[in-house]
Amino acid sequence: MKNYTKMIFELCLFSVFLVLLALPLSAQYTQTIRGTVVEKNTLQPLPGASVAVRLDDRVLGALSDANGHFAIGSVPVGRRQLTVTMMGYAPYVAANIPVNSGKEIFLEIALEESLTELEEVVVTVATDKNLPLNRMASVSARMLSSEEANRYAGSWGDPARMAANFAGVVAAEDTRNDIIIRGNSPSGLLWKLDGFDIPNPNHFGAMGGTGGPVGMLNNNQLANSDFYTGAFPAEFGNALSGVFDLRLRNGNNQKHEFLTSIGFNGFELGAEGPLSKATGASYMVNGRYSFLKTLYAIGGKMAALGEAIPEYQDVTAKVNIPLKRGNLSFIALWGGSHIHITPDMSDDGKWQAGDKGEDTNETNRQYFTGLSYTLRLGQQTRIENRLSWQYSGIDVLLKMLSYPDNAASDYYNGTTSEGRIAFASSVHHRFNSRNFLTGGVGIDVFNTNMEETFHGNGSPETLRSGAYRSALLKAHLQWQRRFSDALSFTPGVYAHYYGLNGDVSVEPRVGLKWAVGERSSLSAGVGLHSQMQPRQVYFYRRNEELPNEKLRFTKSWQAVLGYDLKPADNLRLKVEAYYQYLFDVPVPPGTPEESILNLGDGYYNRWDEAFTNQGTGKNYGVELTVEKFFAHSYYFLLTASLYNSKYTGYDGVERSTKFAGNYAVTTLGGYEWKIFSNLLSVNFKATGMGNKRILPVSVEHVGAASVYDYSAAYRDKLPAYFRCDLNLNVKHNFRKFAMEWYFEVNNLTNRKNIWMQVYNTGRQAYDYTYQTGFMPMGGCRAYF
Repeated sequence: MKNYTKMIFELCLFSVFLVLLALPLSAQYTQTIRGTVVEKNTLQPLPGASVAVRLDDRVLGALSDANGHFAIGSVPVGRRQLTVTMMGYAPYVAANIPVNSGKEIFLEIALEESLTELEEVVVTVATDKNLPLNRMASVSARMLSSEEANRYAGSWGDPARMAANFAGVVAAEDTRNDIIIRGNSPSGLLWKLDGFDIPNPNHFGAMGGTGGPVGMLNNNQLANSDFYTGAFPAEFGNALSGVFDLRLRNGNNQKHEFLTSIGFNGFELGAEGPLSKATGASYMVNGRYSFLKTLYAIGGKMAALGEAIPEYQDVTAKVNIPLKRGNLSFIALWGGSHIHITPDMSDDGKWQAGDKGEDTNETNRQYFTGLSYTLRLGQQTRIENRLSWQYSGIDVLLKMLSYPDNAASDYYNGTTSEGRIAFASSVHHRFNSRNFLTGGVGIDVFNTNMEETFHGNGSPETLRSGAYRSALLKAHLQWQRRFSDALSFTPGVYAHYYGLNGDVSVEPRVGLKWAVGERSSLSAGVGLHSQMQPRQVYFYRRNEELPNEKLRFTKSWQAVLGYDLKPADNLRLKVEAYYQYLFDVPVPPGTPEESILNLGDGYYNRWDEAFTNQGTGKNYGVELTVEKFFAHSYYFLLTASLYNSKYTGYDGVERSTKFAGNYAVTTLGGYEWKIFSNLLSVNFKATGMGNKRILPVSVEHVGAASVYDYSAAYRDKLPAYFRCDLNLNVKHNFRKFAMEWYFEVNNLTNRKNIWMQVYNTGRQAYDYTYQTGFMPMGGCRAYF
């Protein structure tokens, strides 16, 4: 308790320091806002658009040129509002743009043609930030802002941790960024970057998983993006729960700029600038290196980690080259990580003779490169072609150490890797202001290598061994009909074919959106979705055979009904109800009470079963969002979800899934003070939710090894989860550069949330592992 009080005191002193840090400079510095204005569907440049920044005493303005470019100089630092208007198009308003002295602002603005003829455009309210960038989305979608990811307490600048604040989404655990969307397994998530399907973009990520402790994607390089939680448009496939459709921003094409930072996510160095000012070609590259590894090297140590110091590095880069009739871009993502976790078997009363602890060595590698070419065919049509190569590999060596002599015995060793070559081509055609059509085809070729051996049963057992090649063919078509500015209808179809076993799925989808008044709207979406199984499942070996090779896609019918109300400017209330029916779900006859729907949320998942597509599942619930967008120096977000998640195993009995927490409530908010030309903000978050369900041990049958009681599978939950986070941030402007200082405390109340329970056969009692306790962190970032 004494150490906890000391930490709180030090936090208060640091807060005072941040406030004092913002006081000395009172000069008014300025910056440039530049950008491009294009038509939303065809991405054609729009010349002649009027762009204005309104100040207290004057208006700064510019017109977009023949290429859609504009630039407004001498904009005072602080939060500014930018308005774009053009006859025949709906007005665009970007509110509260954070302008600092160290980096120019570059905006990519897409205007949508209005179906209402107006002689004069009157701008009254800001663009709704909760609407997705993708006009084909009707329900369960919202925009992700990189600024919000940095602002939200507990998000660590991570898109996945940020999304865990939204209705229907909960974090699987504190130490990783896996997310559970509407009761679905985290493995049902799809990651996309600049239109490319990408592998799990997280350090220490498990193959077949979608999360990890530290994200590889650098938030400083992300543009505004979209996030979907169900019933998503036909252009997205091979996913059941949700989609991250992320976009990298382009580098500054007129000025070289740099960034450096140090914090929990590591040391970071970034650079961007023009390759050719005449053509507008640009580059952007950022690299990060593990901060904890460096801290340990110079003598530091974190009690929570002991000797287990995670090492990780990543590099993200983009080159963008505008062409006369299109655009060419290249992106690259590289990451590597390693950790060695060994148990502390000192005699503290916890260990008894014969007890065993896990000693784990894990190394991860990921590489991704993608080339994208966009060709505009006249004013109405564009073609997008994408070619990518990616590789991911994991090496794991797991040994069991015996107490008290630390004798080691092999338990598991595995080396898995997969390369993927992918090509996709899509056409986007605008018939007129009311009708827009998109369609595309693609192919993914997988080259998978697996060598895995399990020693836990006393003799080596080969789980997977061999090299395999398989291909996934994909196609989609979707049309949007705008009956008016208030009513749109979006039908579509997605299909894919897996060459390994000849399975095919054709998936109709439809969305509807209707603005029933100036401040309210109704939306609905329904469709079929499916996902292939992880390759570990297909290539599991038993008696020299592949029992899962013929498994079909898991499928899900999804229906969503939503209501949106804007009771006031910058305030939104949203309610969505949903139902999902899953079928062709793999379940193991050898463990008839289980289902693959309970896997996918951790470092290791037991895919080592023979499955059959005879399971089902269902998810249903209602979600509430009340959001005050940032305006007048403050914001808040309140989300609440009531839901259920069920599955039926091979035995025909319906049970709750592991992820059926049943409820989640999150409230967060913040306030920002302007101190001369500097900004000080305080952000807070509190989350309460039902915890994951457990598979208990049958105490009556326990012996040298635990025996699970499947008669009570996932009947009971771990105790309820609660956590508060606090974030302090100072943005300090100088003449030629800007500094940002931040300090954060996770789990402010130091609540002991149980992560997992393991039955100790020696003591014949449960041992509990807890989530992250009171954890302060901080850092600084410089732009110049």
